[in-house]
Amino acid sequence: MKEEIKAQIIKQLEKDIPEISQIKQKIKLDIPKEDRFGDLSINVAFLLAKPLKKKPIEIAEQIKSILESFPYFSKVEVAGGGFINLFLSKEYYRDVLKQILKEKDRYGASPEKNKGRINVEFVSANPTGPLHLGHGRGAVVGNVQSNLYEYIGYKVEREFYINDAGRQIKKLGESVYARFRQIDQPDYPFPEDGYHGDYIKEIAQHLYKYEREKILSFVDEKQAVDFCSEFAKEMLLEKIKEDLKDFGVEFDIWFSEKKLYTTGKVEEAIQFLKEKGMIYEKEGAVWVKTTLYGDDKDRVIIKSDGSYTYFAGDIAYHYDKFKRGYDFIVNVWGADHHGYFPRLKAAVMAFGVPENWIRVMFIQLVKLFRKGQEVKMSKRSGSFVTLKELIEEVGKDAVIYFFLTKDSNTHLNFDIDLALKKSSENPVYYVQYAHARICSVFREAKERFSFDPEQDFEADISLLKEDQERVLMKHLAVIPDLIREAGEKQQPHKLTQITYDLASDFHYYYNHFKFLIKDDENLMRARLYLLKGIREALRTLFKLMGITPVERM
Repeated sequence: MKEEIKAQIIKQLEKDIPEISQIKQKIKLDIPKEDRFGDLSINVAFLLAKPLKKKPIEIAEQIKSILESFPYFSKVEVAGGGFINLFLSKEYYRDVLKQILKEKDRYGASPEKNKGRINVEFVSANPTGPLHLGHGRGAVVGNVQSNLYEYIGYKVEREFYINDAGRQIKKLGESVYARFRQIDQPDYPFPEDGYHGDYIKEIAQHLYKYEREKILSFVDEKQAVDFCSEFAKEMLLEKIKEDLKDFGVEFDIWFSEKKLYTTGKVEEAIQFLKEKGMIYEKEGAVWVKTTLYGDDKDRVIIKSDGSYTYFAGDIAYHYDKFKRGYDFIVNVWGADHHGYFPRLKAAVMAFGVPENWIRVMFIQLVKLFRKGQEVKMSKRSGSFVTLKELIEEVGKDAVIYFFLTKDSNTHLNFDIDLALKKSSENPVYYVQYAHARICSVFREAKERFSFDPEQDFEADISLLKEDQERVLMKHLAVIPDLIREAGEKQQPHKLTQITYDLASDFHYYYNHFKFLIKDDENLMRARLYLLKGIREALRTLFKLMGITPVERM
């Protein structure tokens, strides 16, 4: 809204004040905190004071006389020594409602993916066990942020980095193999640092039933462990994919860490850095000069024994992303990676990318509470509550919404009892109930008046004269701006507040005014038209979050 109106204002003023071209990039439209100061406030008079050599108040009066004839403003007033307050007209709100009903659940979204191509990598859980709550929060944040980028106009590729190389996969194989052997030999030793939980036993039992002879035929126990590692990894990865799909999260790319090493991508990345003068040898190891780009010390990428460090693999992975030609990339990481980001960013900048080419969103821990007590254990995992268990208990919508209620870089306490409540205390119930109430009004209109609001119809919104109606129309008008701001600032949690505020404004309207008016069909149509706009705006927000637009509650 603000960008569109600003462009129209500049176009209107250019005829009489050509100097505006000098300062148009600095013009700001703000939404005043109090309604009495209008719907928008503009600073253009202050910016023109220097080029025009006049006082801002004089310029503001001149601008006021020009803008008063603008059809989108019902009133223009000068305040505060030169600020100009703008009151939007019913004609403008009529056009907003028409736009909503035309674009439906894509209200305000960019019609084209022309802002660039980006990569968002998230979840990237080790395929060594079920997804836990931290993975779930990362899945929601990454997926919703991707939706926001698409809304703004980016082409987004969602990526999952499969950590299928290294010690954790070997440990998985050792754990499964030990449980496999314990079926016949209960005293067979289990690794001290092995993975516990029922899921390990389930994999072992599956192998015992279908692959027993093959595993026992291996002469070398290492071969048996490697076989169990690969089998368990694939089985768990398929389960991860299934759980994420059920959660409404799907990926365009599944990138294997293992393939970095088997396809020579690590060597390729190191050679690239070597040609850039970023590599040197010291104490038998190979180092990369990350201090050239702000790191506190240089980093080892090949140890003195010739093995690669984990950092070498990460450099190679991001070099691969660099070669794919993204305009920028976003990584959604656990909070324990805070200290790791500066060194990776330093290495990535050596590729020749801008400083903000790699961006990171951090995910803090989630704690579950039931009856005021923290819930810590899961029977199946043996150490944590799984995402699947939480979804089965409170539902997908509640999990998504609650995970979005706070900035991802702050700790989150998830109240299971609140998530299960069927009342306005539960925020996800509250916002879904707003949508369901509108659907109920529409059904009643069809039954009582043989008027179907689901069909296209015209209405005279000049009949909407109540203060709350203006509040709602103004709220609808600014929603695309609020969504875009949330996307650009990487603040997907703001969607819950935007949705809650709209639902709250609607519930107040519903509780204080009638919509089905027997003696005034024109007013009824106008109010139903407004309700239809509110419903489509809610659906837009629900779609971005992945929440179900419930029609009956």
